[in-house]
Amino acid sequence: AELEQLVQLGQDKLKQAFGGGSRNMMVIVLLALLGLGLWSAFYTVPSDSVAVIQRFGKYVKEVPPGLHFKFPLGIDLATIVPVKRQLKQEFGFSTPGAGDRYQSPKDGKRETEMVTGDLNAALVEWVVQYRIADPAKFLFEVREPRATLRYVSESVMREVVGDRTVDEVI
Repeated sequence: AELEQLVQLGQDKLKQAFGGGSRNMMVIVLLALLGLGLWSAFYTVPSDSVAVIQRFGKYVKEVPPGLHFKFPLGIDLATIVPVKRQLKQEFGFSTPGAGDRYQSPKDGKRETEMVTGDLNAALVEWVVQYRIADPAKFLFEVREPRATLRYVSESVMREVVGDRTVDEVI
């Protein structure tokens, strides 16, 4: 009963604040929705990137750098893809402060421990540098493109090291 009185008191104060009518409340709610819609409709694409636009999840187009408009409230989704930046993945070491979670090794030295063709052990560190040529393929053709690149790079490096002697690897 006490809670109901508090709720009723709160509703009465709101009605007094907005002139006692639900019409004013409706106008405020509509203005808030309009403001939210406008706020979510504009986006900026950095100069080293493009935006891939999806409407209800379906690919629509790519948008160049700059300030752009999209349909608000989740109708359109803009995904920023850095196409002009050289990206990298490091194996066996990590750069402090790396922003990409796939850039640095997950299991430390384990990925660098390899057996050469003459059955010697070697610790191999390397860096793979790449650029995204086609943003739509990068986003939609492979499930986890950065993780896939990491696995493929490690596999290729193991094959190359396994075909050579320890002197050739060094």
